[in-house]
Amino acid sequence: MDNVKWFFSRLKPYWYLILLALLGSLLESVGTTGISLVVKNLVNNVFLVKDYQELIKVVLFLLTFAFLNQLGNFLASIFINLYSELEVKKTRKEVFNKLLKAEYSALSKNASGDIITRLISDMQTYRSLLGEHLPKLFRDPITVVALLGVLFYRDWLLTTLLGVLLPLLGFAVRYFGHKKGKYIRRLQENVGMMTQSLTNVLRGYENIKMFSSEKEFLRWFENFNERVFRASMKSILYSTANSVFNYAFGYLVVSVIILYGGIRVIQGDLTPGDFVSYITALFLIHQPITEVQKGLMEVRASIPILTRIRELLHIPQETSGDITFQGLKEGISIRDLSIRLGQEILLKGINLQIKKGEKIGIIGHTGSGKTTFLRALAGLLQYDGSIKYDDVELKEINRESFRRHIGFFTQQPFIFAGSVRENLLIAKPDASEEEMKKALELSVCDFVKSLDDPLEEGGRNLSGGEMQRLTLARLFLKNPDIIFLDEVTSAMDVKTEQIVLKNIFEFFKDKTIILVAHRFSNILLCDRVLAFKEGRIASQGKPQEVIKFFLQQ
Repeated sequence: MDNVKWFFSRLKPYWYLILLALLGSLLESVGTTGISLVVKNLVNNVFLVKDYQELIKVVLFLLTFAFLNQLGNFLASIFINLYSELEVKKTRKEVFNKLLKAEYSALSKNASGDIITRLISDMQTYRSLLGEHLPKLFRDPITVVALLGVLFYRDWLLTTLLGVLLPLLGFAVRYFGHKKGKYIRRLQENVGMMTQSLTNVLRGYENIKMFSSEKEFLRWFENFNERVFRASMKSILYSTANSVFNYAFGYLVVSVIILYGGIRVIQGDLTPGDFVSYITALFLIHQPITEVQKGLMEVRASIPILTRIRELLHIPQETSGDITFQGLKEGISIRDLSIRLGQEILLKGINLQIKKGEKIGIIGHTGSGKTTFLRALAGLLQYDGSIKYDDVELKEINRESFRRHIGFFTQQPFIFAGSVRENLLIAKPDASEEEMKKALELSVCDFVKSLDDPLEEGGRNLSGGEMQRLTLARLFLKNPDIIFLDEVTSAMDVKTEQIVLKNIFEFFKDKTIILVAHRFSNILLCDRVLAFKEGRIASQGKPQEVIKFFLQQ
């Protein structure tokens, strides 16, 4: 029921478009109903009496009603598709915006393949619900009601008897709708898994080749592919069975009517014109009734998709304080910092003071909490304890103003499809060409010939070291007050690393740097080094002292 309430609340802004679509549906039903009424005169006054004037009149009426029918169909289709596309466009934007502003830990729990499926495939199902299935519930019923009026007018007793069969249609809606909905949700979930499998293959193609693991990945893909196939076929099975039921039911009703009406015509209780008019209305009403029943089934089946879309719209969002951050003035104070991920404790009891302009190096074995510590200081993770920037708690600082003054170099360089210029401008949208070229020079991006050089998705046309250097150029361009560096030179050769490190420490000599590295060459330039072990600071001091301690562990 919550999904239904949410769904109709989404339609409120488009009430005027829906009214215009209803007007079109009304014209369409008038045209259809008029055709069924004119048929009586065609049979009685033209075919039997052979009146030429009546023939002209009937033809004119038929053309008029046909025009109204098609005009209504045009208006209804245009406005239905207009509000459907507007709503899907709006929802897609809202979901994408929610993803961009989602809490880091909340978003990282979701598989990327599932998110992609929800944003693309589920949205297409939502579009079908809005533009195809729902309109059947307010468009075709108008025609059904109008044609029912014709049927009651021609023979009220027979039409009343037909109403006894309606519960069968209700049963079909409930049964087929429930079954199809179950398998549509399962289908979308499996499509998400298959998308994730494909994403993994594209990301790790070289490793798959080198380990000759094509068969393993093919087996995993076949597993998801088989699940998609089964769910899709079961969804199609129940949809087709519903369609067969509708048509079989319709032909049964028509057969009974022909038998009953034929007897009455033979006995003289009914004129041929009345009977043909009744049969025409019955044939015309069969399709809209079938569409209404099919629409009810499809709407019921699509409800689970609304849950999947709403889950993304309600993904936990980043919280932000009200205090504007204007740059670090004194330093960073950390007290009893702890971070949990489920039942696992990643950091515990971290206490540290970092002065403005200090260069802090961090070493430690894999999984010791180094990257988690950087993410916490950058405001990406929820934490217990205290992180203060100039005596102001991080949670109370406005995130947008805070991030204008920080730079974060992650272990996985972010390169998107576009030009070098476009990749740099995300760091400083108003940067001049001179500033961008200077940033490229400082990060030793000698492989860049022009700011308009094309870059492929994920930096596929770059080496690992080139991606790191291009990503680092963004930091030089932004020139933030606080810089977080996570394995900044891990993919660079020794000579390039020396130049890059020299440039970093010279260019940011007055800035605060917190640098995570496995290479000792990175941390030797730092003022102080921290050694992390099992989520704690095991040692801190001068670089040589901490390196000696670390090697003895």
